[in-house]
Amino acid sequence: MIQMSYLSQASAPMSADQLLALLMQCRTNNTARGLTGMLLYGNGTFLQVIEGDEAVVDRLLATIEADPRHVGMRRISRTTIERRQYADWSMGFERVTDDGLRQVDGLRDFSARDFNVETLAERHDVVDSLMSQYRITHWDPLVREIDAKDKVIEHLRRNLVQARSRAELTSLVLESVTRAARQGSLGEEHLRLCESMLGTLGPTGSGEPA
Repeated sequence: MIQMSYLSQASAPMSADQLLALLMQCRTNNTARGLTGMLLYGNGTFLQVIEGDEAVVDRLLATIEADPRHVGMRRISRTTIERRQYADWSMGFERVTDDGLRQVDGLRDFSARDFNVETLAERHDVVDSLMSQYRITHWDPLVREIDAKDKVIEHLRRNLVQARSRAELTSLVLESVTRAARQGSLGEEHLRLCESMLGTLGPTGSGEPA
């Protein structure tokens, strides 16, 4: 099993609708392929890590490289792993913002403007800090504490680390629907987006599949 990470530049700024479509595609395809990972997006830049069977990851990377939604793909790491670091996500997601970066130890002076292919390709320490921070979703003390607990608390931990990614998806849906409502262009596709998001929350908002 391997873990691969890469950087690339969006061909054009990604709207909420486009990010949603990309994430839904990733989650569906990655689940079927047994892949896990994390995607960060900000300042028109993608930073993604993918882990799984070596042949499957390599095939996916070739497909991603040919995707016209981004350009200038640069592979920055390839590591053989025995245990997944992103086992909780078919594809976790975080939008990189100045507010979020201020929460990352050692990156208080690193701004969203610095989140670009040229800077990150030369700063693997920054990439490692970003991926580590968003992997544990800002709950360092809590995660360290509950990792030592039993399976019931481990289930709680998984729900906590997934909550941030679901919140980001919900935010994208709200942005998309709000923009369409203001433009008078609400349509069936927006209803499907809402239904899809509700499906990830479950009948009681618990996050379990409906």
